[in-house]
Amino acid sequence: MSSITEITTDYVKRVRDLSDIVRGNEQATKQSLIGWFFTQLGYDLTDPRQCIPEYKADFGKERSAKPIDWAFLNNGQFAFFVEAKEVGRKLAGFDEQLADYFSKDPNVKLGILTNGAQWRFFTDAENANIMDKEPFATWDASSDTSPVPIEVLTLLQKSKFSSDHIRTFAQRQRTESLLVTELSRLLEPSTEFVKLALQNIESRNLTPAVVENWKPILKGAIQQWAKQRSLAEALESPSSLDVNEVGNAAGKIVTTQQELDAFAVVMRMLGKEYPCAYEDAVAYFKVHVQGRRTWVFARLNMDRRVPLLWVPLSEAVVAPLAGGRALSTTSGSVGWTAVALNSPGDLEHLKDLLVAAYVVINKGTAT
Repeated sequence: MSSITEITTDYVKRVRDLSDIVRGNEQATKQSLIGWFFTQLGYDLTDPRQCIPEYKADFGKERSAKPIDWAFLNNGQFAFFVEAKEVGRKLAGFDEQLADYFSKDPNVKLGILTNGAQWRFFTDAENANIMDKEPFATWDASSDTSPVPIEVLTLLQKSKFSSDHIRTFAQRQRTESLLVTELSRLLEPSTEFVKLALQNIESRNLTPAVVENWKPILKGAIQQWAKQRSLAEALESPSSLDVNEVGNAAGKIVTTQQELDAFAVVMRMLGKEYPCAYEDAVAYFKVHVQGRRTWVFARLNMDRRVPLLWVPLSEAVVAPLAGGRALSTTSGSVGWTAVALNSPGDLEHLKDLLVAAYVVINKGTAT
């Protein structure tokens, strides 16, 4: 089976080649685009043990419901539902039917609405067994600017599918989105927040003019505090900085042979399709997208008793790609998950994980 990045690359090309041909034809869209994609993800759409087309649930005598386009099963239980429309059809307003089927079966934690080009992924992050009104992930395969939701599509593969992992990922996305909203609000401080922050340091009357003068200063102070806090947590985190490394903090950075060996493995596996480079630091050895020093997709702690590979993916996404290796996360590396290694050679078995991390950091597009 092809890797998820190869599948999505092929699918994007297919959407662009066939969209005009199947536009306005729902059956052609399902056969040539949507069905093809699920086949590449490992599902046999001809096997009713895996997929039931035009599935119709019993909603009682008082109400008749239209069938859902596909009901996918996992281990004999319904896993997720897909409602399909033709290419070019706007998806707004079609999630109600999907929500009805979603709520019908408590095992289902994923609903997908798509017209072959645009994809909307729903779960029940807010209320159990009630599909959220807003999708936790979207994708426009026809757009050059729409990033590929590689984490979601990785979890959607038949070999890696888990309803619990899907929901966990979606809940984390929702929580992070709420936090980003709150942080954005703080970084554009309101008059009330400025007055609260200044009550012990400003002797003047807090007139509107004084408050306005302080707003950019307070915004900068919050940003500086966040940077200092992040650094402090990273230095305190045993998973990102070993005791033996602390002594090196005031001296020069030493790049070890183990780190170079590990990077050689990573570079060889990713090849020309995913060019990378490295930069050593006191806390860890960074591997980044070539030509983009800040686009770090892997961190290596090789001189620990248990070496670690850190990737900027959630634990739910990493778990099916880690081959049963021990995982950990810490508050000092928010959004990152560590995979325990026995040696640099262990990286040989983690190509799919490294590619997934690369694609996410590289804005969803392989170079």
